[in-house]
Amino acid sequence: MLNRKSLIKFVTMLGIGVSLLGVGSVTANASSKPYYGSFSSRKITYHIDSTSKHWKNLWKGAINSWNSLHVVKLRAIKKASKADIRLTTKKSIKGGLTIGSTLNGPQGVGGIFSSKVALNRKSLADLNETESEKEQDALCGVGLAIGLKENFYDNTSALSGYSSTPNAQDKKNLQLAYKGIK
Repeated sequence: MLNRKSLIKFVTMLGIGVSLLGVGSVTANASSKPYYGSFSSRKITYHIDSTSKHWKNLWKGAINSWNSLHVVKLRAIKKASKADIRLTTKKSIKGGLTIGSTLNGPQGVGGIFSSKVALNRKSLADLNETESEKEQDALCGVGLAIGLKENFYDNTSALSGYSSTPNAQDKKNLQLAYKGIK
């Protein structure tokens, strides 16, 4: 039986999935794929809007984990308005979601133009999340930002919100999403 914390995390991740389905044009065929889409390049820029050293380090750890797969290259950029991905935290997010994520563009291969991810500090505090759990949420958030879908069935996946590193299947899904993209 799921404990309260796991149940809330599951419902939050489900909410993210449902909210992302409304972004862009998703066909029934695309929904069976393990990704929403990809950027038009494997070199993806990001900007961390958080000002706290603590939250910046949390996001950087997640970025480094995805970069270690050598499928995409996430690199920091100073000018936030030029970044493909914006990462931040918010005091609170409507609906109490732990992670708020938005993908802009028609989706599909090369169809993500930009994405934004925010961690909900109030929700994380209400759940009494440990630093490790916050790192898992950031890792999942970056995975969503680069186009992967959440994975509710495999707790070893970074997209489950329960893993501290991307697994082999996450790498395969990322390779699939960026197949043919240079």
